[in-house]
Amino acid sequence: MKKTAFTILGWIISIGLLASLAFKLDLQTLWAGFTRASWGWLLAAAAVNGIVIALKTLRWKMLMQPSAPLTFWRTFKATVIGMAGNNVLPARGGDVAKIYLMSKWANATKTALTSVAGLDKLFDGLSIVLLFGFLSLHSTFPVWVQRGTTMVSIIIAVSLAICVLLLLHHRRTRTDEPEEMGVFSRIARKFGSGMGALASKKIVLVTLANSIAISLLQVATIWCCQLAFGIHAAIWVPALVFVAINLALVVPSAPSGVGPFEVAAVLAYAWLHVGKETAFDIAIMYHAVQFFPITISGMVFYLTRNQIGGTNER
Repeated sequence: MKKTAFTILGWIISIGLLASLAFKLDLQTLWAGFTRASWGWLLAAAAVNGIVIALKTLRWKMLMQPSAPLTFWRTFKATVIGMAGNNVLPARGGDVAKIYLMSKWANATKTALTSVAGLDKLFDGLSIVLLFGFLSLHSTFPVWVQRGTTMVSIIIAVSLAICVLLLLHHRRTRTDEPEEMGVFSRIARKFGSGMGALASKKIVLVTLANSIAISLLQVATIWCCQLAFGIHAAIWVPALVFVAINLALVVPSAPSGVGPFEVAAVLAYAWLHVGKETAFDIAIMYHAVQFFPITISGMVFYLTRNQIGGTNER
């Protein structure tokens, strides 16, 4: 019931935001911008986004290594299927599908993989906060972006502390007498089983470097979309848009974050004195180069999940 209510709330927010934005846009100017777009730059944006997916696959593979090693190809398929699922299913159902497939292919518990998923998002958020901090030294940002990033930073710090405590609890509790442990202790130990990556400095540093590269490449994807519409600006401009969009995706919404995604981009560009129609053109195409290739590929991988690479590949 709560999940249904949350899904309905997300759709209401998405439709409301898109409707309020639509009333402020000049459709003729909007269409004229689309017709003048450089498809070469949009194809470049899609190519860069493909590299992002490969790096996200590597990050998952590294985080899984201590507890559930899996081949790159299997991890890549599960990652694409999960992202495609998030594009079309409510309540980030793609994450559930990804964990299910990985538990089947890697012989790992869903609890441990849920912990890995949490670590994955933790490193994602940490790289965005670091990017924001670096850019803050050279430019200013809207107040709502600053406040949002501060809140996210606090959440990340608390989440990281919890992950470390779960790992320590997992390592300190005995496995031969689980009946002597309380319910919460057993649950904590299960979640801690997926936190093994935090015990390796090498994995942590490589994963952090990987996450920073992912964020920079996503900024580059937005930059390519900007160039497609004739917007030549300093690199911190798409970086601001990237941070704003990721903050907005925290808000409940329809699948793929439609609504908050576009509104956040338009607000960020408006603060930079870019016309709202051009800003919306850039936002919708940035969303499109992320949505269509991944969704189509994910559907193909899902339908052929038992044929590609064999069912027993490890």
